[in-house]
Amino acid sequence: MRRIGFHDRDKEMKEIRDILDAEPSLITFVYGPINSGKTALITHLIEELPEDYVVFYVNLRGKFISNYDDFVRALFKLDREKKEYKEILRTISEVSLKSLKFTGIPVTEGVLDLFFKEKTYDDVFEFLEDYFTEIAKNKVPVLIVDELQKIGDVRINTHLIYELFNLFIRLTKELHLCHVFAVTSDSLFIEQVYSEAMLEGRCRYLMVDDFDYETAAAFLDGHDFTDDERTIAWGYCGGKPVCLLELMNTKDDRKGKAEEMFKIRKGQIEEVIYSLEANDKKMFDAVLGILSEFIVSEKTTYKYLNDEIKFLVRKNIIFADSVNKELVPQSQLTLSAMREVMRDV
Repeated sequence: MRRIGFHDRDKEMKEIRDILDAEPSLITFVYGPINSGKTALITHLIEELPEDYVVFYVNLRGKFISNYDDFVRALFKLDREKKEYKEILRTISEVSLKSLKFTGIPVTEGVLDLFFKEKTYDDVFEFLEDYFTEIAKNKVPVLIVDELQKIGDVRINTHLIYELFNLFIRLTKELHLCHVFAVTSDSLFIEQVYSEAMLEGRCRYLMVDDFDYETAAAFLDGHDFTDDERTIAWGYCGGKPVCLLELMNTKDDRKGKAEEMFKIRKGQIEEVIYSLEANDKKMFDAVLGILSEFIVSEKTTYKYLNDEIKFLVRKNIIFADSVNKELVPQSQLTLSAMREVMRDV
């Protein structure tokens, strides 16, 4: 099976390394359009870290989290070797190997049973503070939560997300114990976070966008693309890594494959737009007003996220960059399909 290696994220890697080289002080939000390579960047980063770092990577993608038990199961990883709790901590804090990596926070069965019995996130958060305090005596803990927005609506007494942010603030800005990275493609979630006064001065934002032209061209080098095919790839896919990979995996008719992807994307957008026309004419007109701005432009600005913008964001047609207050299509393929649909409306 042919594998495509990690490619040219030097700028983003340097920013993250600079963050990790300093004392933990802020929550770092890694955000960007869907399929722009955020998880690939984080995964590569984890592999490259030296031995004095311990990484706890929690990916909430595909996990249904509606209550306390779901949250605990998503956050922690039961140690299958039946180690004692102190032995787990000793192994993490003392073993001198290439940076340790865990898909979840390893605990004993007894610890999990206690959490499920008590049913309070206060116990979980106090435990995590003590856990990272112990590890930080010898190592640098790094907590990465991918698809953090999955718990945005979960309530445990109060909204869980706010209590979790308070823990992150304590781990970073107050105690300087642990680096915390939150990864998300959900621009509505980032907008909510960005506008929250409680996080002012307590977090930073790192954008992971699609490749620019030079990077995309270099990405295609070594995969037998002719000059014409490279032009086709950029015209249809822009710098969207997942779209470029589709063309890389097509050997015989890359132009035909690009046209097929365009046809599918256009059909998806038509379904969204014409269904809206049939069910909500007022919203339909408002959405067309937003889309019309992209007929001659690749981006536009906004002052706040109104209902029509939120609709397009939820349908993964538009990405809202809250930091720069810009709206951009989720991909070059989406932009081309949007323009084609608008010509037919």
